[in-house]
Amino acid sequence: MYQVLARKWRPKTFHELVGQSHVRQALSYALEHDRLHHAYLFTGTRGVGKTTIARIYAKSLNCVTNGISATPCCSCEHCREIDTGRFPDLIEVDAASRRGIDETRDLLDNVPYAPVKGRYKVYLIDEVHMFTRESFNALLKTLEEPPPHVKFILATTDPQKLPATVLSRCLQFHLKSMTPLQIAEHLSTVLDQERIPCDEEALSLLAEAANGSMRDALSLADQAIASGHGRLRVDDVVSLLGAVPAAQIHKLFALLAAGDARGMRDLLYALDSFAPDYLDLLKRILGGLQQITISQLDAARAPEEIPARIEQLAACLPVELVQLWYQIATDAWQNLPYQPDPRTALEMALLRMIALQPLLPRQSPSSAQAVSSAEAVPAPAPASLAEMAAVLTETDAVGKEPEEESPEDAQARHGGSTGPDLTAPATEDVSTSDPIPRIETEAGGHPASHPSGKEGESAPLPEEMPPSGDNEEKRRTLPDSARENPPEKNDTAPALAATVAQPELWMRVLAALSLEDEYARGLAEHSCPIKWKDGCLHLAAPGGGAPWANEARIASLCEALSSYSGRPVTLVIEEDDSISTPAGLRRKHDLQERARAEQAFCSHPMVREITTEIGARIVPGSIYSLKDKE
Repeated sequence: MYQVLARKWRPKTFHELVGQSHVRQALSYALEHDRLHHAYLFTGTRGVGKTTIARIYAKSLNCVTNGISATPCCSCEHCREIDTGRFPDLIEVDAASRRGIDETRDLLDNVPYAPVKGRYKVYLIDEVHMFTRESFNALLKTLEEPPPHVKFILATTDPQKLPATVLSRCLQFHLKSMTPLQIAEHLSTVLDQERIPCDEEALSLLAEAANGSMRDALSLADQAIASGHGRLRVDDVVSLLGAVPAAQIHKLFALLAAGDARGMRDLLYALDSFAPDYLDLLKRILGGLQQITISQLDAARAPEEIPARIEQLAACLPVELVQLWYQIATDAWQNLPYQPDPRTALEMALLRMIALQPLLPRQSPSSAQAVSSAEAVPAPAPASLAEMAAVLTETDAVGKEPEEESPEDAQARHGGSTGPDLTAPATEDVSTSDPIPRIETEAGGHPASHPSGKEGESAPLPEEMPPSGDNEEKRRTLPDSARENPPEKNDTAPALAATVAQPELWMRVLAALSLEDEYARGLAEHSCPIKWKDGCLHLAAPGGGAPWANEARIASLCEALSSYSGRPVTLVIEEDDSISTPAGLRRKHDLQERARAEQAFCSHPMVREITTEIGARIVPGSIYSLKDKE
């Protein structure tokens, strides 16, 4: 007779358990060293192994061949009876159906009697949170001091409903949800043993849909195998789960990057044939954007972690654009349950990704270019995102095969260019009238993005530099070849010699510099001159200037300083974590402005009246100066 996979492949020893290493190690040590507790509480979501571990523990206590150990033989009479549910000394109780005081009293009446066959009588009470208050009260005394031959194992998916008096009498183990990788690997092992052909992507989709439950994953696999007539195919899993194949998610990103709103809507209508869960589809989009960011920041933990198509997209997309997309998708995720039509809400979020272009660093809204009309920087492959979208459209299985499009037609359709906005705009002039120059902010008050140091990418400029782990002085100087042909001297601002130990004057110098390299500017703003001699300027910076300082950025700063002073300038970067810098003064100024705004707000008569008469409370840090938003 056929046995479902979830029952057939239920682990029978601690060694066969998937995950839950913390529980396995603790129980194995207790069994091997005779440190057995009288009551255990297993908590966790459904299908993570609570009942399975309880049965393995009962076999470990009553095994005839190996005695009390962490390795039951699984072949003796007691082990076989426990596996088949016929062992008289393993009493399994369903608290959902036997929750009243009368059933609990009948259960406890048999506790004093010795085991029928085994060494220990094990009471396994599943979903114990369903007990009534009277049942818990009746259980307390026996649970605290049971006879030596009795062990209690309680299991629940909702430990918050258990009284503290019960929790204090048990050793509690929380069983963790399985990761998608653990589930996919175990499914692959099971299907190999069952000799069932399977697609790797189908395993990934099932692992994601199981939501941490191994039993759910095996049950879904059973259903998909039945749908596929003995095979586990991705098409059957997609139809079963209403999921969208990864290839279509990649294709969607390519169409978004190309600014092809019509193509994106056509793809969405084609995906409607899958009858997808649009909340899950949005979750997949968020996951894809996370993978793109990981690739752009070179943060992958393994070479195969990021798919090849995602790597290609990441090489062509600016970091700002990806972060904007992620923000739009996150807002849509939060608002989707409140929208009348999830399908329309998702489509609107994708259209917003195309309609809104990022405000790149030091770029005014009036000069911002549309994503679909800007020039593209060179990328490894493909040559343009529109070509990638065309290739994906031709190779993917959703929808009909598109007609061939000439380069002229593609250029006309995308407004004269086939790539997204990958170019950084020209740097705006920084006003010298403000004694404390401020880092520009984007809409919403968040710091504007700055280049990350990688070609064609940009990343946020940190407010503070991380301290260096090396206590030795770090020195970096400009090569001799970069000191040639200095421009004319600028006499409108302080001389470099006057800026030594004067961060306020150094700020005025920085405001006058023509410095397009944002990381070089970050190095200058987070440092302060400490010595000037014979054309050599010594800068002190926390952490030795990390992460901004490298030869190219120091050369860029030297060139700007040479242009400013009218003579060749070399730099020496020294480490000093206590130095006062323009960035530090700016933060101090911001804190002072906030403190003044909060004091003025709190001293207002109406505010004092509200706080005094009705007990209103001002949330700390929620008051700020209007100057902060300018």
